[in-house]
This record gives sequence, C-alpha cells and structure tokens, in this order.
Amino acid sequence: MPQTRRWVGDPVWLADVLRAEGVRLVEYPGWRDRGHGDFKDIRGVMVHHTGSDNASAASIARGRPDLPGPLSQLHIARDGTITVVAVGVAWHAGVGMYPWLPTNMANWHTIGIECANSGTSPTAPHRTHWPDAQYDALVRSCAAINRRLAQNSSRTIGHKEYAGRAQGKWDPGAIDMDILRSDIQAAIGTIPDPAATPRPPVPVGKYAEVLLFRGVEGPQVAQLQRQLRDEYPYYAGDLVIDGVFGPQTEAAVREFQRRTRGLKVDGVVGPATAAAMNLRLVS
Repeated sequence: MPQTRRWVGDPVWLADVLRAEGVRLVEYPGWRDRGHGDFKDIRGVMVHHTGSDNASAASIARGRPDLPGPLSQLHIARDGTITVVAVGVAWHAGVGMYPWLPTNMANWHTIGIECANSGTSPTAPHRTHWPDAQYDALVRSCAAINRRLAQNSSRTIGHKEYAGRAQGKWDPGAIDMDILRSDIQAAIGTIPDPAATPRPPVPVGKYAEVLLFRGVEGPQVAQLQRQLRDEYPYYAGDLVIDGVFGPQTEAAVREFQRRTRGLKVDGVVGPATAAAMNLRLVS
C-alpha cells in the first residue's frame, strides 16, 4: 500500500462523498498527495469556469508557468465527469473578500471547483452553454460537500462574488449564483443542525471594502503612497506618489506589516492593514 500524506483538516473524504452522491468520478493519480500545504478550516465551496471548454483535469493539476498547480481540488468536464485533482490547498481564489472569509484567504478556506467551460459572457442567461450533464454534476458536487460539512447552500459562492471587485473576475459566467444555490439546496435536503457561519475578525465600517494590491491604480493608491512616505519616512521616504501600486509600494506595505503586530505580511492592503495605518479614504 503506497504511503500518502494526510494533511490535518484537508478533505481526504472528497472522493467518498462524491461517489456516494452518484456522480461519474475519476481519481486523478496522486490526488491524495497534491496541494500547496494545509487548509486552515473549510468554510465552503467556490465555483469557477476555466475559460476554455477543453481545459483538462491534467491542466488543473499541472498549473501554468506563472501559477503552479493544483489550481483547484475538483475539475468538472462538459460530459459531467468529476475528477478529484488535489486534497490540499489549491491556487484558485486569489485576492478578494466575502463576509465569512478572511480577506484574501479563500484558498485556505474553500474547496475550488473548475468547470471546463468558456463562460460565454458575464451577462448571458443562466446556463447558456452549460450542458445539462455538467450543470447537474456541479450541483451534485456542491451539495455533497456542503452536506458533508453540515452547511447549507449559502456556503457555495462564485469566484465573481469573492474576486469581482478585486480582480474583475466574472466566473462562473452564465451562472446565476442565486439560482445555482437554490438548486444545490434542493439537492442537499434538510440539515438538522447546520454549522454556524464564521465571521472573521476583520475591521468593518469604513474599511470593509478596502483592497489594494500590486497592479491597482487610482487616487486611493496615491493616498496610500502619500501616507507611507509622510508617516513612515525611515523606510518609505523615497516612495514615488504616482497612483500605481507597483513593487516599491508593495515593499513599503510589507515593511509596515512587518513592523505592526497582528498583520499578515503579504503586501496587500486589506481592511486590517488599512485600519492599522488609519488610511484616509478617497472617494
């Protein structure tokens, strides 16, 4: 029997609950040993489309030159075949926000599902270009995972709901998430004692929607740069105020985070970092 890694908190049960749901399941070679480290705790499911009808499970396992795989835990083909690709953390979410997720941390708290689909367009009617078999497999897989975690369908979200503001993402395209959640809930049935929805300890109010990172441009970035330069001249005194969040700005943000207790050093200005520096907001 080959030795396999068992990361604490990781969904080693994925294949079992999906098979019990009656889906057509494939276990990708080595899925039990694949991932970018440990989940913190699994709070839900995030749904994506790949951008291509022909994207394979192998491409999700392998990743891209700029982003190593796995890129999700599950892949759903257009014929409804579900492939379990990984059991550990996958790079599927990136930066973003959602009420029950810590800012920019969805990779460590959600199971990602990549559907081989072009997405058609963000404004197309619900299920345009989504074969019945693929949509049914998506509903069943989300229901199986939510049920296993004692969650209702509100814990299934689209990438666009998490990363639309931060990254301009619109996947899954041609999927009305409210309709999808309704279909998932019907498949889940009744959960007698549903898990409580976690609320991460992040600032709310005026900083709830702050999310600045490399590549973002605009007056809010200029204000960030101005405060870093004026208030922290020891390490940000030569920062150029150009409204472009580039490498120099990221380095200054990282240094601020390193010097401030309780902040994650990631170079991203989310609610916690904005509150810590008392960032002045620009409308």
